[in-house]
Parts: sequence; C-alpha cells; structure tokens
Amino acid sequence: MPPSELIVCVGDNCVDVTQSGDRDLPQRVPVAAASPPVHLAGGNAFNVAVALARMGRRASYVGAVGDDPAAEVILSAAHEAGVDTSRLERVPGATGRTIVDHDPDGERRFVSEDYGVAADYRLDAETAAWLSTAGWLHFARQVDLADWGSALRGGGAVLSCDLGHSGGVGALERIAAVVDVVFMSASSAAGLTPEQMLRRALDAGAALVVVTLGARGSIAASGEARWQMDAHPVARVIDTLGAGDAYIAAFIAARMEEKGIEEAMRAGSRAGAAACTQWGPTGPVTTDGVLA
Repeated sequence: MPPSELIVCVGDNCVDVTQSGDRDLPQRVPVAAASPPVHLAGGNAFNVAVALARMGRRASYVGAVGDDPAAEVILSAAHEAGVDTSRLERVPGATGRTIVDHDPDGERRFVSEDYGVAADYRLDAETAAWLSTAGWLHFARQVDLADWGSALRGGGAVLSCDLGHSGGVGALERIAAVVDVVFMSASSAAGLTPEQMLRRALDAGAALVVVTLGARGSIAASGEARWQMDAHPVARVIDTLGAGDAYIAAFIAARMEEKGIEEAMRAGSRAGAAACTQWGPTGPVTTDGVLA
C-alpha cells in the first residue's frame, strides 16, 4: 500500500490554443474566449493532475507558470478541478503556449509547441524532500528527473513518467531505470513499432512500460509478463487531445487502489475514450458517447 494517498504531478503545463473550436464547443467546455481561437489549460503533467482530481483523488501539481495573463488559464483550471497548487511557482516570463488543430475526425495535431517557463523549472532539495512523502509521483518533460531519482524514492513513492512526446524515446536511457512505470505513445514512436518501443524501454531498465495505441488500444510489458487492452468504443470522437493523459490518470488511480495491470489498463481505456467525447483535455468529465 502506498504510504500516502497524495499524487503529485511534476513538469509541463501550457495553454492549448485550438484553431477549430466551432465543433460542438458551446455545449462542451468553459472557455477563455467565446469563439476560436479558444484557450484551454493543458500539458501532460497538468492534465494528469486535473484528471486525477476530477476522479476524486488528492492531486497536486508542481511546476512553473509565467507572470503573464495566460497563467490565469492554468490557475483557474486547477482551482476549478480541485488541484493543489501550493507548490506551483509563478516566475517572470511567458506561460507555455501550444497551437493545436484538428482534422474532421477530431484527431489533434500540434502546429507548434512552446512550454515557456515550465521548460526551465527544476527541482530543489526541499521540494524533492516534500515530493518523497507522496504515494505516487508522475513526471512529464522534467529534465532533471534522473538527478533526483534516489531522493524521491526515500518515502516509498511510486514514480512514473510520460515519454509519449517528441524526443521521449531518446530519453529512455536516462529515465527508464529511475521510475517504476514508463508511459509512451505510438504517436511519438520515432520510427519504432509498438513492440520495438516496449523492447527499447525494457532494455533501458524500465520495470513496467505502457504504450498507448490510440484507436488500437494499449499494450504493456514487464520483464516477466505482457498485457494487451482494446480501446473502449466511442460513439463519436470530438477531440483526441488529452486522451492519453486521461488514460495515465485512470491507470495511476487504479494502481493506487492496488488493482492489477490489466484492470488499470481497462480503466485507462475507458477514461481515454471518455476524453475523446469532449472538447479539450480539461473539459468537464463526462461519459457521454462512450459505449457500454
């Protein structure tokens, strides 16, 4: 049993600026602008914290936002979801900004990505000591993670990291052996097949690796076992942005309840499917359009 119910997500945040906000938007999400472009809070670490809080978990987000108006989008979304931001730093500079577009089927496409001051956030000894008291620590785009691995494990926390982004495969050698769970995405495969991604992560020292495959579901492996999970059916896809983050949050929540890997993957599949039925990764939690 984890020593604490607290789950802390550390790393990236950004404002997702979507250029195609006319599709079902008025009924689906509170927005910072009434018409496109629409500004929504995003970033893997931040999205996972929001999703966990919406699932009723005790969730905290650690990272940095700028001193610009865009920071209020992040802060407001955290407050609305009930995410603890007492360790969030507000520093001079720009909050991250990602430009997102979608195809007619709701598949998101990143036009540009700039993580602003969040990209420069680094842990310090006092913060690391506090983090080590949590039950689970999830990281995304936190470049000094490998430097703090042993210190973060001091209190028995479980560590996970999302490497499902551009450059994530290249970070395996530094990070895989430091954490307990590596999350990856076939959409950032860098020319590798999903099976090759599993093998690459395991060879780098990962204890457990989970690869999400979008509409094809997900696969996972450890040194001793392998699992596969189909994607949960969706009546209509509105927006795939944040589906992987929802999967990760549900997987973590299930493991915190000491559920098995297969059951955690099933929970992730359902959460990822639900995320596809709404606009934006921090939109209202709903299961509308998710088929039973």
